[in-house]
Amino acid sequence: MKAIRIAGKRSRKAVSPVVATVILVLISVVAGVMLWLWVSGFTSAATAPQPALYERIKIEAVQVSESTVTIYVRNVGSVATTIDYVYVLDPGGTIIGEEGGVNTSLSPGEVNTVQVSSVSGATSGYSYTVKVVTKNGVEASYTFVWP
Repeated sequence: MKAIRIAGKRSRKAVSPVVATVILVLISVVAGVMLWLWVSGFTSAATAPQPALYERIKIEAVQVSESTVTIYVRNVGSVATTIDYVYVLDPGGTIIGEEGGVNTSLSPGEVNTVQVSSVSGATSGYSYTVKVVTKNGVEASYTFVWP
């Protein structure tokens, strides 16, 4: 007897397990490289240096004379900075004195003074807060007791 061949039926061969494994590994490696390129490009674009990151100021002392507050500020950062605003806050956080547009420059390591004149409503024996702000928004606070 002869074997009858049925039309439309072909012999099918499967992909060998070794070839399938190699293809899956290649797909995984390509996907990993693409992900790494995307993430490294994203992080390098997002890490542009910001000047405010290098600015650091510290209030070292406060001196009160009648209604004038003198603040001693040190630049402890690695870049020159400019003090822009100074505030005096009462215990409730309300501004009782301020000086805007101070424009006091500080080189790294330098100490300079800024003043807030005409502080109103301060009471002896209460705690008050002085806040100093640079042009880039870096701020320092110091709490003291009004004499």
